[in-house]
Amino acid sequence: MYFIFEIEFSSNKNYIAELIRAYARQEQVEVDVLQSAEKITMIFNKDDENLEHFLLGIEEIIPASLFLGKGKHYFAEEKPVLMPVSKSKLPLNIAPCPTCQKEMFDVSSRRYYYPFTSCNHCGSQHPFVDKYPYERPNTFMKFLAPCEDCLSETKKNALRLDYPLISCIECGIAIRMLDKESEHLALNKGDYRRLFEVSGRAIAKGKHVLMKTTHGFRKFFKPTAEYSPVTSTLLMADVNGFNVHLMMVEQEFNALLSIERPLLRVATKSDELKALYGSSVQVKYPDDGMTMLLARELMTAGLQYISYIECDSDEEADFLVDFDMPINPQQDMKIFINQDKKLFVSGKRILFPAAVQSNKNRVIVAHDLACVQTGKQSVIDSVAVFDTVDTEELYVLETEDFDGGHSNEHRFEQYEASMMSVLAEHYKVGQKAIGVHFDGSLNFLYYNGKKVINAVPAIAFESDNLWEKVSTLREGSDRLVGNYKKAYPEVFDRLDNLEGDMDIFEVTAIALGLEDESIEGISAEALSFLGKGGLQIDTRVKDNRFDNYAFLTSIMSYQLGGVESNFMCYSIYESLGDYIGEIVPQLMDKTEATVITLTGETFANQSLYGRIQKTLGAKNPLMNKSFPIGKENAVYGALYL
Repeated sequence: MYFIFEIEFSSNKNYIAELIRAYARQEQVEVDVLQSAEKITMIFNKDDENLEHFLLGIEEIIPASLFLGKGKHYFAEEKPVLMPVSKSKLPLNIAPCPTCQKEMFDVSSRRYYYPFTSCNHCGSQHPFVDKYPYERPNTFMKFLAPCEDCLSETKKNALRLDYPLISCIECGIAIRMLDKESEHLALNKGDYRRLFEVSGRAIAKGKHVLMKTTHGFRKFFKPTAEYSPVTSTLLMADVNGFNVHLMMVEQEFNALLSIERPLLRVATKSDELKALYGSSVQVKYPDDGMTMLLARELMTAGLQYISYIECDSDEEADFLVDFDMPINPQQDMKIFINQDKKLFVSGKRILFPAAVQSNKNRVIVAHDLACVQTGKQSVIDSVAVFDTVDTEELYVLETEDFDGGHSNEHRFEQYEASMMSVLAEHYKVGQKAIGVHFDGSLNFLYYNGKKVINAVPAIAFESDNLWEKVSTLREGSDRLVGNYKKAYPEVFDRLDNLEGDMDIFEVTAIALGLEDESIEGISAEALSFLGKGGLQIDTRVKDNRFDNYAFLTSIMSYQLGGVESNFMCYSIYESLGDYIGEIVPQLMDKTEATVITLTGETFANQSLYGRIQKTLGAKNPLMNKSFPIGKENAVYGALYL
């Protein structure tokens, strides 16, 4: 008789399953741990006397995860037969696990206040990787020799067996703090503690601290009315501050505290945050050893939150906290939550590197990511970690500045690779499908089972000579432009002198006077509208194609009518949702396709997503599960072109 314990786990990442296996070795419990596509299954002999102790212990060592769901247990006469996911030794880039966190805050530990504490199953590993395979000689840690205690751990500590990045205060990375007059080097436990204590107190007093973290340089500060940049991220130091300052559903709270530590836009609640950031703010919980230790000292100094901007090493600040070790930081991962639905929006941390199954000897390059065949599988990771490789064919994103010099090189479009990534994840390759790709511009796609066709492309948008294009759109448009110039002379002049290639949403944000002049700014403004039902904004003029100029003209008309900007932003997404909900069924009828895919960062908006669910929800549109819905999915989708 077997005792079976299952936990839902919606990822092919194996750090939770490997952590359970390591804990079983530590506790000398016999258990089969199998990870399949949607769950982790533990199989025990029901008469094992250590079973209860082991299950109670698991609650202490397993971290909260974005991918973990509900658990259940049952008894069975025979062992379940499952198709396990492939194991792969790839570097992680997540927060420290509960066991490693305990070490960082245990004064008797060799890793007390040591910010690079990690194990095989957690921590910021990827920033220290120079190339594959993932072994210490191929990491920046190769310059440091492990001490005797660390070497002993690699043989005896179940969580750190053969761990490539093992280190502690005695043999690891030294950190230092500099101000304009002096330099302080941390060499022992007391030094490390004092360095973070001084940093926390300095921020509490209004000073700016530039800190090198494993995610790159960040300038930390206490936000004020005079200094709270719209591009800054709110770092919640105290978990008790969430309910005080932010308006969140349970799923958002759990996501922020997960070991993956994503970026999430959340509605503000307290008056002080509303005054600083408006109706919503991008939020983060401490995500590596440096920020965790800083957060502990911030709480001691009486702060529940601070802010930071990502920046270069030469950013002006009162203090610099640095360490002499190269790193390869990854772009942070933004996620979007709508009820029980979680979407990865954009970024590389958490999801990359990724192992994918492929029998093609094909290298793909897109957005500084490469997909390279290694053995029976392919690995997607930063271009920088791969040496020269032999390949039969090279696929490069059309907009990528990359010259591989390969005789069999192919260029591909973002929209076609994005659509194929969704079809591949849902095992729909070869089936007719309609796709909507919405990332700055809106395109309707048709996949005939072999090729992706841009069936209803957007009318190209050019931001130069904008008023000339708007005034000739239709009869009466020239009068609209004249009235707009009188009512909003400063905005008119700004739009009359645009420089660079700007998309329609950047231009719209400028017209509406938003501080964040981007689609992110429009999305944030839409969140502040609490009513129901929006205005109908023009989305097309001819051939059912999305017309950027008609769209902008409609917004200008409503502006002249005195419509508030948050109502306008909300209406933008509602109107786009209605437009998509009208065009997609028409294309499905014409092509007899039964599958719908949605790709592009623009779908990560509550108003638009909700409208799409209302108009197309019954048709079950598909989106990425294990890859971002934004541009980074192209490097996976191109495997299927």
